[in-house]
Amino acid sequence: MNKENDELVDARGGWAPGKLEFKPLFSWPPKPIELVKWLFNYPDGFIFPWAAIHFSLALISYIFFLPSFDKLSTFSLDWILVILFRNLIILFIYTSLWHWYLHIREGQGDKYRYNLRKLGKGKQWFLGTQTRENMFFSLCSAVPIQTFYESFMLWCFANEYTLFPIKDFLESPFVIAYCVLLLIFIPILQHIHFYLIHRLIHFKPLYNRIHYFHHRNVNVGPWSGLSMHPIEHILYISTILIHFFIPSHPIHFVYQGMHTMLGAQKGHSGYERLVIDSKTGKSIPSAGYFHYLHHKYFECNYGELTSPLDKWFGSFHDGTKKAHFRIFKKN
Repeated sequence: MNKENDELVDARGGWAPGKLEFKPLFSWPPKPIELVKWLFNYPDGFIFPWAAIHFSLALISYIFFLPSFDKLSTFSLDWILVILFRNLIILFIYTSLWHWYLHIREGQGDKYRYNLRKLGKGKQWFLGTQTRENMFFSLCSAVPIQTFYESFMLWCFANEYTLFPIKDFLESPFVIAYCVLLLIFIPILQHIHFYLIHRLIHFKPLYNRIHYFHHRNVNVGPWSGLSMHPIEHILYISTILIHFFIPSHPIHFVYQGMHTMLGAQKGHSGYERLVIDSKTGKSIPSAGYFHYLHHKYFECNYGELTSPLDKWFGSFHDGTKKAHFRIFKKN
């Protein structure tokens, strides 16, 4: 490839990785060894650290902050409020830690930062700053809608309305294997759902009325991930409803909701990697340049690198000028 085609597009003065490539999940011909390495590698694998952390929070929520199924069979504010405040506290602490370390303390400076500008302030933002606006819609819209979906699914499960309920995770070796595999691939299901919803709301009438609000965040921070129009929250978090139609245990849809919420915040941190040891420079993955390019250019990279849908439908931007020209037909 010539230099012009291989050159990376700029990151507005910030950090840019090498050319982006899809993960080996949908490779053809299959690459089983690469797939296993990608799934289980640390710190740059699919499961470790972030999927494992999100699942751990979901498991703690399920064990310690979920009422008995006798109570769940009847809608009642007492158990719904428990779920609401649990979700609120987890999201607030999780996102605040990201925001405090990267954007207030500036614990790693501009290392791995995509955009060197500060997060927005001024009258164009609700409550005067980008962060306050982002926090308001994350906590006051996204969390209640997450809680509604989770409560609805728990109520359906308790009343045996889901099509294929798994009541005992440990029922048999086959059920155990299925449940573990589903836990591993729940983020993939969420990514595919995200692509489909995301393409839908980029349809101009929907974009102009709904999705434009999220794209006010061109330069993103952790609280930007869930700063959306409430209708977009309804669409985005509806990924939980997939468990109405497939064999699922309650831990699956609790985890689906947890990963959908927390993954959005992590994915908008504004940094490619999180430095965990300043002396050695050791780091773990943070956000993704793939989605940052979507916020920068809008009409590309609607999904995630785990799913080939952007490649199949011609919207994959790998960060190079060649891809930029192919998508936007300009230099």
